[in-house]
Amino acid sequence: MSKVYDKQRPLISSHTNFQPLKEAWLGDVYPDDFAEIIDPKYREFLHNISEKTRKDLQRLESKMQELGITVRRPDFDCIDEFLDEHDNLIKPPICPRDWALTLGDELYVIPQYPNKKTGFESTLALYKSNKQNVNVLDRGEFDPMCYVVFPSVVRIGKDLLIDIPRTYSLSKFDTLFEKLSKHYRLHISRTGDHSDAVFCPVKPGWIFSTHYRTQYSKTFPEWNVFFLTDTTKSRSNGHNGKWWVPDMDYAHYNHAVLDIAKDWIGNSQETVFEVNMLVVDENNVICIAEDDLACKKLESIGITPHVINISTRGFWDGGIHCLTLDIYRQGNKLDYWPLRGNLGIYSY
Repeated sequence: MSKVYDKQRPLISSHTNFQPLKEAWLGDVYPDDFAEIIDPKYREFLHNISEKTRKDLQRLESKMQELGITVRRPDFDCIDEFLDEHDNLIKPPICPRDWALTLGDELYVIPQYPNKKTGFESTLALYKSNKQNVNVLDRGEFDPMCYVVFPSVVRIGKDLLIDIPRTYSLSKFDTLFEKLSKHYRLHISRTGDHSDAVFCPVKPGWIFSTHYRTQYSKTFPEWNVFFLTDTTKSRSNGHNGKWWVPDMDYAHYNHAVLDIAKDWIGNSQETVFEVNMLVVDENNVICIAEDDLACKKLESIGITPHVINISTRGFWDGGIHCLTLDIYRQGNKLDYWPLRGNLGIYSY
């Protein structure tokens, strides 16, 4: 029997991408008064980005709550907690999926701010008070989990997929892989992609994919794959090769980005945001609609797409999945391929 969810006494448990979602984190931008530390000539830029993002996140939070999800947001008590050693603002906790992972009944968090701060201190304290497994990691104490790219971890019940960057030696993960293989069929790939930026299992038997990944016959045998249109080809690069926001003057603002936010952006010109969706359950997903065909395909397999536009996704390089983190999903760790074989390590 799966545990009963109570938002007053929250639980940590998530075994798949698509079992019913009951609690999730949602990232955020800094409060406007944090911009006082920024050079005045750049404050207008930061305010515009923050204001657009804040409005979109509010719509996303409302939709999540409408679909029965308890939403936890970051805390911003003191600006000093979000500054680097040069008193520059570190990227806000806008994309928790990049540095936090729920794996079964355990939550792993890699702090992005000084003194091991995460931006979700009150939320973590709530989990700990309810005796949930919270692991705040420390890169200084060599823990191989610190070097796992969390958006490249895909949980499908007893099958766990992890993509390891080619720049990392697999030997540094030997202890971790051995530990995980006792509880999962552990599938190791080396494409170097953020998995949630290239494919999404939306329900048992169905994957939505970009044009990049092609080894599904091994990792998801007998599942259907719907390949999305490559929307990056029609996207204007503007005056730079990494970020874009509709109706913003790239030439005017690019110096601001390079001066105050060069570490905040990824490379959104390569991202197909439609695949970076949050699956609420097997009948509902929250997504960005750059591809009408994708929405029609979802509907054809019994899934309702709830479309929320994130206008600044090209700045943060974050779709709906990146902006959120599933904490509690109803359901146990199921075996979706019971004839597949024993637990252990499989490499591709």
